[in-house]
Amino acid sequence: MRSMTGYAHVSKANAKFQIQVMLRSGNYKYLEVSVRNHPRENIFLEERIKKEIRKQISRGKIEIQIVFKKHVDGHIYIDENAIKKYVSEMRVLAKKYSISEQVTIGDIMSLPHVTSWEEKMGGEEDFIIPAVKEGIVQLIEFKKKEGKIIKREMLANLKKLSANAAAILKNKPKAGAGADTAKEDIDEEVSLLIFYAKKLEDKIQADHDLKGKAIDFLTQEILRELNTASAKTKNAALSALIVENKNHLERIREQAQNIE
Repeated sequence: MRSMTGYAHVSKANAKFQIQVMLRSGNYKYLEVSVRNHPRENIFLEERIKKEIRKQISRGKIEIQIVFKKHVDGHIYIDENAIKKYVSEMRVLAKKYSISEQVTIGDIMSLPHVTSWEEKMGGEEDFIIPAVKEGIVQLIEFKKKEGKIIKREMLANLKKLSANAAAILKNKPKAGAGADTAKEDIDEEVSLLIFYAKKLEDKIQADHDLKGKAIDFLTQEILRELNTASAKTKNAALSALIVENKNHLERIREQAQNIE
């Protein structure tokens, strides 16, 4: 069982790049993934990141924040031919207008087209994707830990619900004792309630990852039987147990909303 809420953080660096990847996961009935601050020059990177998420997470609102820094890596080119032309023209102008030559290397290097920078590109994706994958692993571990807490709480509420169902079955009016009790016969509702509660427990206790949608049907069926039984019975004690069971069921349904 995995919670839909979770958090993960990965920080990595090498000679060329430095990266921090932060993943947050929240409740959402479908899967929605947003990637922020990834290198925009790589238009395919965002879709690849989303693909990695879809492989392992089925639903929830996933936000991936990337803080990426590329270290300076390239080569400076100096155009000596351009420098020669600049110096030659300066000397002509200096002689023509009687201007003293006081040109520094800084003046020359700042002139247009004297220097150029060639940056080494590539390699970002091969660095970012492994960091994202590591973050996904951390996120899933976080979600599993939260899932264990949800599972304990669901089972605790289900245990109380089942105990109340047994008490209702034990204390309900005997069928056939009169016209009123015949109308109040809730044998079928209580039997189905116990049946669905057992099915729900089996689902929660299953070793495989439980999907939140898988228990929606069972909780709806349990609620239907509780509502029908509540409408039929006039017994105050039984009505109180049914209301209490609705409260336990509502807690289970709330917890189920956070199951992936």
